[in-house]
Amino acid sequence: MIRFSAFGLLALAVFLAGFERSLAQEEARPAKMSVVELFTSQGCSSCPAADRVLRQLAQRPGVIALSFPVAYWDYLGWKDTFARPENALRQRRYAAIKGGEVYTPEAIVNGLRHCVGSNLDAIEYALKATDPIIRGEAVWLSARRQDGRLIIETGAARDSARYKMGKVWVAAVQRSAEVAIKAGENSGRKITYTNVVLGLTEAGAWEGAPASYAVQLSSIPKGAQMLVAFLQAEPLGPIIGAAQLSG
Repeated sequence: MIRFSAFGLLALAVFLAGFERSLAQEEARPAKMSVVELFTSQGCSSCPAADRVLRQLAQRPGVIALSFPVAYWDYLGWKDTFARPENALRQRRYAAIKGGEVYTPEAIVNGLRHCVGSNLDAIEYALKATDPIIRGEAVWLSARRQDGRLIIETGAARDSARYKMGKVWVAAVQRSAEVAIKAGENSGRKITYTNVVLGLTEAGAWEGAPASYAVQLSSIPKGAQMLVAFLQAEPLGPIIGAAQLSG
């Protein structure tokens, strides 16, 4: 028969309590999702290569790849069928905050670094370079449909976090679309676009504490095949939480 002393039982209890705490911390740790935003245009001859790169990135686990078409090349002879003024405004805000000019194709990685969107090596480098920041700042975020609404829940910022203010957004996404371009620099080409953002809806402000948000599904642009909820630190800083919901 095995006998345990009182001290041994106490030591075992302390060990088990510590083990349970470790498991709970592991379960509570937010899943890290990298987000790549591509600013592209149907009127830009350099963009089809970047659109192909984005399609590759969209197939990777742990990466949310989004296409934000812009219209400022429409004067070259072809009006971009997906472009929205809000996309160009978002890109200009990034440029104002981080320095530099707007251009296509431009990739913004995790809200932190910009690079040429057709350069996969540069995007890979940006993903690796921003990974420690995103891991250190990551906030738990979940999204689900319920009673005609999209319910988004977020966790709290870590005590050591630098970013404790932000906004929660919902992107309505069309997974894939082929466009026959009939004029401009890409005239005669059929180009496949991946994860095209049809619209961004602001769910609400985040102030570093656990929070819940509700967005009416009826307010989300029609044609969405995927919804992406993400938490972006202000002002237009790192994307520290993200989740995608199909259908």
